Amino acid sequence: MSNAKPQIMVFGTFHMRYTPDLFRYQMDGTLTEQNKQDIKKVVDCLKEFQPTKIALEVEKKHHNTLNHDFQQYRNGKFSLEVNEIHQFGFRCADELNHHQVYAVDWMESLGNIGIGQAINWAKTEQPEMYELITEHYQPQINTYSATTNIVELIMACNMEVRSTLDHEMNMAVARIGKEENYVGIDWLRWWYQRNLILYANLAEITAAGDRTLLIIGAGHIHLLTRFLQESGQFDVIPALDYLTF
Repeated sequence: MSNAKPQIMVFGTFHMRYTPDLFRYQMDGTLTEQNKQDIKKVVDCLKEFQPTKIALEVEKKHHNTLNHDFQQYRNGKFSLEVNEIHQFGFRCADELNHHQVYAVDWMESLGNIGIGQAINWAKTEQPEMYELITEHYQPQINTYSATTNIVELIMACNMEVRSTLDHEMNMAVARIGKEENYVGIDWLRWWYQRNLILYANLAEITAAGDRTLLIIGAGHIHLLTRFLQESGQFDVIPALDYLTF
């Protein structure tokens, strides 16, 4: 009997569509021929992992709607939109002849403020933290999206140095606040809960022998990788091992 752990690849991506994320690269809703070629290259790399399941950054409560759209696409009755869920997730799952994809996200409010609100609070109340985040961390992170080439963007999203910077900035956000007014932590507790729920949902769908591919915004890589590794139940496969363009 094999003692091999199930494998999970956390594949970080940029968001092709609008999101309220602090860092985003929004496309204009159309794909150039070069974009299409680059997407095919990315999908071909993901297929080399030979995933048995593909999990997507869609709220779990929308799992049925997500799969209705996926089945319609497989039947030639659904046009893919310009977003990473369709362009990477649906294409990869279809080409691997998967019969479903998995919605594993959670986005409920805990009555918390957003990260943008926390940083704006620091601008007037804690300018030294505002300067650390906006003049030290944000410019460094932005250098990883200073291209319009999808292949280059994907490579940058999955670099460990980028994930480390994301996490270091979040630890700076945790310091926003005065006395017992923990402004930054008000957002960060939600961020940790969201990533813990993502971890729990991934664990739920990943059985012995599985090779689960998670396609998710690059900002999640650090925490999800740590949670999966520290569970002791999974082998986490770096996406860069398969991004051999």
